[in-house]
Amino acid sequence: MKKTLTVLMVLLVAAAIIAAEPVLRSSSATATEGKKAKTEESQATVQQKKAAINADLPLEKVIDLGSEVNMVVIFIPAGQFEMGSPASELKRDEDEGQHHIKLTKPFYMGRFEVTQLQYRVIMNENNSKFGGDKLPVENVNWYEACRFLKKLSDKTGLKFRLPTEAEWEYACRAGTTSAFNTGTTLDSDFANYDARKPYADGIVGAYLDRTTDVGSYPPNAFGLYDMHGNVWEWCSDIYDEDYYKVTASIDPKGPQEGKAKVMRGGAWNEYAYKCRSADRNNRWPDHNQSHIGFRVVLEIE
Repeated sequence: MKKTLTVLMVLLVAAAIIAAEPVLRSSSATATEGKKAKTEESQATVQQKKAAINADLPLEKVIDLGSEVNMVVIFIPAGQFEMGSPASELKRDEDEGQHHIKLTKPFYMGRFEVTQLQYRVIMNENNSKFGGDKLPVENVNWYEACRFLKKLSDKTGLKFRLPTEAEWEYACRAGTTSAFNTGTTLDSDFANYDARKPYADGIVGAYLDRTTDVGSYPPNAFGLYDMHGNVWEWCSDIYDEDYYKVTASIDPKGPQEGKAKVMRGGAWNEYAYKCRSADRNNRWPDHNQSHIGFRVVLEIE
């Protein structure tokens, strides 16, 4: 009897181990997949840091604007990417034809959109509709943005400018190929936009009806904030809806002729589809609106 009980216990333990095996395998597989996803998500960050080290440059620089006000710029490595959107992307426009682009030079880009405090320190004025030192400056046209960058360059002895359209999209994507740098959709926990109308499989969210302090939402893999929503950001390029059909594949600077200027990123009053990484918008350079601001690029000499 004792021997029978012992055999029975051994069989029960063995059965328990066999039953547990699928659970253990599933748990292990999930952990491996999670680790893989995390690695893929951080790949752009790893490459960014490695490129900065190889170039013997800091990952970020703090620029003294005077009056105890600073501006932080982030190192963006040279690289290649598919600019524009695939034909299958929801709510895409005809001017977004996908094409391969190579950027041969690294650059620094503003961690945040230029704030009202930063703008006021350099320009001694601020005509923004929504008041607040940490809010992005808005209601600023393309010429005014360029004047700010000229004064900032003169004051610091550094070369600031607007990003090219290609630089902007490359920095926004930060290694991603999806509609947003957050994935296939966007929600109001990740950006300031009109989330009352979801994109793809997204969810209905908040509509704040105004700008928010820069840095209120998570950054992308390069450490840049508010690349989706808050305010549209001026680029240096002239806008041409057919430019992608003839663009240079290396360091494109935009068309040589035209009047309207490119804006990127969407804004607080736009639906998610207008905040996509590939979405293109444009306005006349003397156009001022409460949803238009800008972000700086610092050239590396």
